[in-house]
Amino acid sequence: MKKNDENQNNDSGMTRRVYKKASLDDTVVNVRKDPSDDFDLLSDDGMMDYVPGVDDVDHFDFDEKDIEHYRKVNEQEAAERDRRRKQRALEKQRAAQKQQCETKKSDEQPQGKRQNKQAAKAAADEVPVKKTNTKKKKRRRRKDEETDIDDIELRRELSEKKRTNKEIMRITYVMMLLFFGMIGYFIYFDGVTSKEVINNPHNSRLAKMADSVVRGEILSADGEVLAESIKDDNGNYYRYYPYGCTFAHVVGTSDVNKSGVELTADYNLITSDIQPVEKIINEIRGQKNPADNVVTTLNANLQQVAHDTLGDREGAVVAIEPSTGKVLAMISKPDYDPNSLVDNYQDIISDENSKVLLNQSTQGLFVPGSIFKMVTSLAYLRSGGDPDNYSYYCDGSISLQSDSGDSYIKCYDGEEHGQVDLLESFAESCNASFANLGLSISVDKMNEVANSLLFNQTLPTKFTTAKSQFSLSNTDSQWQIGATAIGQGNTVISPIHAAMLVSAIANGGTLMKPYVIDSVQSTEGSVIEQYESENYGTLMSASESSQLTKMMKAVVEEGTGYKLSGKNYSVAGKTGTAEVVGRGNNAWFVGFAPADDPKIAICVLVEDAGTASSEAVPIAGEILDAYLNN
Repeated sequence: MKKNDENQNNDSGMTRRVYKKASLDDTVVNVRKDPSDDFDLLSDDGMMDYVPGVDDVDHFDFDEKDIEHYRKVNEQEAAERDRRRKQRALEKQRAAQKQQCETKKSDEQPQGKRQNKQAAKAAADEVPVKKTNTKKKKRRRRKDEETDIDDIELRRELSEKKRTNKEIMRITYVMMLLFFGMIGYFIYFDGVTSKEVINNPHNSRLAKMADSVVRGEILSADGEVLAESIKDDNGNYYRYYPYGCTFAHVVGTSDVNKSGVELTADYNLITSDIQPVEKIINEIRGQKNPADNVVTTLNANLQQVAHDTLGDREGAVVAIEPSTGKVLAMISKPDYDPNSLVDNYQDIISDENSKVLLNQSTQGLFVPGSIFKMVTSLAYLRSGGDPDNYSYYCDGSISLQSDSGDSYIKCYDGEEHGQVDLLESFAESCNASFANLGLSISVDKMNEVANSLLFNQTLPTKFTTAKSQFSLSNTDSQWQIGATAIGQGNTVISPIHAAMLVSAIANGGTLMKPYVIDSVQSTEGSVIEQYESENYGTLMSASESSQLTKMMKAVVEEGTGYKLSGKNYSVAGKTGTAEVVGRGNNAWFVGFAPADDPKIAICVLVEDAGTASSEAVPIAGEILDAYLNN
């Protein structure tokens, strides 16, 4: 094609003018032809291609083939651009879908595999896109895209199913855990706590159970009947206690003020374990089934001796077998006759100051006096004190600073003990020496030792007990610390607790839990349930218990408990005479025998009394004789 300003067409004689074509990448717009032109334009629709930015119009000579050629080239290039745009858009869509799929799978794939996939993806992105556009490749590409979309949907469905399955499994595990936990609780309840729940005095079912049986007997360890049900002339049963007031508090009553063994073993005493055939026969005859019998650890003879020896004096006696924790005797006075309690109950409870119904052995709290010197001695040992190097000169009293000035702590009756070591101070119960000893022990150590010996705590027993109390503060005066060290401070103790302490000393420092019920037997004599002794734990080391035993033996051999010496068995013990404001003293004796092979630990308390040596020690001697010489 030659360039001319104006060329004549040989056939038509007309001049054709054309605009220069821009490259395929330029933007092309259509403009209308010049009306002054007297020749046909390139396009049939009266439009022509115009390239913006071209100011000068160049003229070319061309023919129809050239026009057709440029038109086809233009259409091909436009189609190619459109194809590339669509391909790039499709590749971006596929890349986004793959990225989404890989993101979901990333949590389940190892780090190494994830990195390999990412590297493969990066390599794939670098592969140049071929410019071919055959139908075969298009079909393959569409098929691959459909397959990728199906895979993504399938993976999404599988992921949802897995998530749903996990949630279902979690719920299943929780339900199984609750189910097995409930089964475990039912087993525990049935084997451990069911009787305690059923035995609750507020349980109305107990009365219904009692109507269908004859309440069982309560027996002593040596076979004596302590409580039984007797049928009167009208065919009704009533409770009878052959020993009267001797076992009043420990055995208790069942009609009013249910207490003692009658309370703790209530469920056993209204449960019948006779042969099923016999039960059926009794039901056919309209007779009540005999309930099981409860055998206690109580020694009937020892209980009677303790009751008679204490006489009309108020107080308490507790005797325990140290190696097992069996309660051998338990006396509390004042007492009552359980056979007539129904008739006298209103008169008793009308007196607010009456202690008749209170079991003082377990629920009474008393100033301990010098028996607390066992605790002070143990605190001294645990503070690093050397019992062989302790020395003090006693002139009958010690002056200590109190809140109101100087005050004195005196030995009993102002007795001067002279130069004493720790053993002599304990044996002679020297108040001045132990007040001095208390000042050498830190308040924190005293509290620590008292708490380790079960002060301010619930005692480990099956029967109801009161908490012994101990209180000492760093702000207390010297006199208060000294008074506490000799058992005259802010300290009270129950007789059962005192018996437990000496029982632990007798047992090498190990405390066995006290218990009263030994077994449950059917009326046919078969054992339904046997109770075993339980080890509570160590209250003190073997060396500490040995040191205290040595000191307690000195009390009997050369000190305030001398009235128990000279017997055919040795005794280790401690006396205590506690001053009580407004009435007589609390006279105490705690100890065990034989000292080298303990069979019995004992606590004797006499209220409103004189000295321990004159009142508590003789009672203890008679009880020990009755048990060890029988």
